[in-house]
Amino acid sequence: MFPMASRLIPALITCTLNATSALAADIYWAPPIEADFKYVYPAETIGDPTAAGDVKSFATIPHLRVEGPIEKGDADKLGAMLREEKPNWTVDMFKDIVVSFNSDGGDFYEGLAIADMISGLAAATFVGPDDRCLSSCAIAFLGGSAIVLRGIPSWPSRYIHVDGVLGFHAPFSEIPTGIQIPAGTPLTDGLTQQMAQSFYGQAQAAINEIAGRISDWQISSDFVFGMLTKDSYIGDTRPIEERFVLVDSYLVATQIKANVLTSTLEYPAEITGVGASAACSFLVQANTGRAFQVGLASSVESLTNPNLSADGTWTATSTKFAQGRFPEVTSEMIGYATHHRMVPGNDPDAFFTEGILSGIGPIQCSAYRGDDGQWYARTFNGNIHYPDGEGTYVRGRGADLTEIRVLDFEQGYPINRYLLLGDVGSWSRAPELYAAFPEWLPDWTSDIKGPSFDCDGNLDPAANVICKFPALADADGHLGALYSAARKKLGDVVLEEQRAWIRARDRVCRPERVDLNDDFIRWNLALCLMEMTGQRNQTLAMQLQ
Repeated sequence: MFPMASRLIPALITCTLNATSALAADIYWAPPIEADFKYVYPAETIGDPTAAGDVKSFATIPHLRVEGPIEKGDADKLGAMLREEKPNWTVDMFKDIVVSFNSDGGDFYEGLAIADMISGLAAATFVGPDDRCLSSCAIAFLGGSAIVLRGIPSWPSRYIHVDGVLGFHAPFSEIPTGIQIPAGTPLTDGLTQQMAQSFYGQAQAAINEIAGRISDWQISSDFVFGMLTKDSYIGDTRPIEERFVLVDSYLVATQIKANVLTSTLEYPAEITGVGASAACSFLVQANTGRAFQVGLASSVESLTNPNLSADGTWTATSTKFAQGRFPEVTSEMIGYATHHRMVPGNDPDAFFTEGILSGIGPIQCSAYRGDDGQWYARTFNGNIHYPDGEGTYVRGRGADLTEIRVLDFEQGYPINRYLLLGDVGSWSRAPELYAAFPEWLPDWTSDIKGPSFDCDGNLDPAANVICKFPALADADGHLGALYSAARKKLGDVVLEEQRAWIRARDRVCRPERVDLNDDFIRWNLALCLMEMTGQRNQTLAMQLQ
C-alpha cells in the first residue's frame, strides 16, 4: 500500500516545512564587501538606467551575513540586528544595508519570515562569489528590496554573482512531521489516506504562502510554477541542476528581479554565428519581454558574394546592403505605407539574421565589429522603433507604450561574453546538444557512436570540440558514414559539396579563430558545429533516399 501512496503524493520538495535540527544560522555583522563588481546585463531601475559594465559596490554600506542552516528564531534575530541600523524608519528608510547568504536552507516558514523581515526593513540581498543559497535560503533572498521614493512601494534589490549558486525548489514535508505514527503501527488504507491528507494540507499551505507574495516580491508566475514543479527528496544525490531551479540565465534572473554581477566583464575578440544569434535573442527579449528564437546567423560574406551560398543557415529576404561597414535602417514606400527595415553592412566578417515575432512583425539583427574592434549587436523592428514615424524606442502598443532607455538600436549594443549565452543559456553548465533532423537519418546509422575520426593525437580546434561532446561526436560519426555512402552513390559531386560545406561551416563557426579557452565560446562552437552538422546530415540523407 505504501508504494501506491507514494505515487499519489507528488514530491513537492525544497525547503522542509518543519525542520528539527538544533543548529541555527550564524547571523552576524561582517566586514564591508570591499570588492567592486560589474553588472552583466542592463538593470531595471527607477531613474537613470544601469548599463552592463557599470560598477556595483557594497563597500560603504553595512553588511549582515547569514551562514548555515535556517531554523526557527533566525528571523527575529536578523530583524533585531537590522533595526540596530535602522532605529528610526522615517529617517532611515533610505539607508542601504546588504544581507549576504551562504546557506543550504532549512525551515521553510523561517525562510519566509526572513524574507518578510528583510522586505519590511528594506535591505538588499546578495549571493556572492563561492557562496550558495538553496531551498529556504533562496526564499529568504527574495525579500531583498529598497525604498527609492516616499509613498511608492519598495523596489526589488537582489544581487547574485555569477560564481554564486542560487537554487529554488518546492516546499515539502516529511510525513512523520505531519502526523505522529507510533512504532509498529500497521499501514492501513485509512492511515495512508490520513497521511496523504496531512501532506497535501501542509504542501497547499506552503504554496499559498508563496502565491500570496508573488506581487510583493514582483516575481514571475512562470518562475513560481517552475519552482513548485521542481521535485526532490531527502538524500537526493542527483546533480544540483536536476534538484533546483538555478538562477543561472538572464531569463530566470529577470523573472525574480535579480541583478547579475561579475568580478570582471570581458568582451570577446571573435564570435561564432551561434554567439551572434544568441546576442540577437537576448536583445529582443530585453526589449520586448518576449522570446525570439532565430536561426543560425549567416556571415555577411556569404550574403554579399553571389559565388557563395548563404552558408546553409539563412536566406536574406532583401538584396540591399548598407554602403558602409555597419548595418543601417532603410525606408521604402510600398503603396501608401512606409516600410522600415535594417540591412547589413558590407563587412564580410559580420553576421546577419532575421525572423518574425508574432504580433510585432519582422525583426532584423546584425552582429558586427565596431571601429574599436569590439563586437556589437543591433536589432530593428518597425513596430517597435517607428510606431509613430518618429523613431522613438518604445515597449508595448497603444496606450501602454513606454520609452526604453536601456537599449539603443541606433548605436548597437556591446556583446560581452555573457550575451553569447542568449536569454536562456546557463553560465554555470555546458548546454545539452541534440541531433538536428534525426528523423532523416537512415535506420542503419542508429548504431553509430563516436566521431568519424580518432580523438587521440593532435586535433584541430573543431575536432577537439567534437571529441568533448558525445552528442556532437555521434553526429560527426553519422556525417562520416552518410558522406561515404553518398560519395559511392553520386561520385565526386558529393566531394565538392562536402568541401563547400566545410568552408561554410568555418565561415559561420570560425573554429580556428575563436578563443576556446573561454567556456562560453567553446560551448558556442559546439552548438554551431552541431547545427551545421545536422543540416549537412539531412542533406546527405535525402541524397541517399
